Amino acid sequence: MKKEWIPLMIKTGKLKMEFTDLLTHYLIVFFLLIPLALNVFYFIQKHVFHNYQGVRNPDETFILTLSFGLIAVLFYFIQNNRLKFKIIETNLSTENIRAVIKQTAQTLEWHLEINNDKMVIARTHPKWWTGSWGEQITIIIDNPRIMINSICDPNKKTSVVSMGRNKKNVNNLIENIKSATK
Repeated sequence: MKKEWIPLMIKTGKLKMEFTDLLTHYLIVFFLLIPLALNVFYFIQKHVFHNYQGVRNPDETFILTLSFGLIAVLFYFIQNNRLKFKIIETNLSTENIRAVIKQTAQTLEWHLEINNDKMVIARTHPKWWTGSWGEQITIIIDNPRIMINSICDPNKKTSVVSMGRNKKNVNNLIENIKSATK
């Protein structure tokens, strides 16, 4: 994660990632577009080049493969929405915020990779039976706001679900910040 991305993420409210991480994050969309792309290819082969040799008529399978395209669009919006930060306002000092983050990281077994005054990036390494390959937690400290995001770790196997672990990461940190504010 590049330091110069922090102002952009603060401005847009969305997580910025490297190109390869974006590919991993959106891989489900590309995967779901494969049947539609193949059907379009067969359709062109049949109607433009008149040399289609397949078993099924592309005209017959178009509706079925179109449904894959619609599901791909749905997953695009789901994955895009997951890049948005949850924003919480607090009157805690930066030192207190960092203490709350450290305590939450210990409780939820986060491994801090970047930990400076403006940003914290942590990753989880859960056991195989948890249903998750791991999460990437990104926290931007922009006093008085704290921006929090948790997504399936793009450095690991592609995953669409975290079995509630992303929500747990965000909600626990928010609750800990609210408790410390009282």
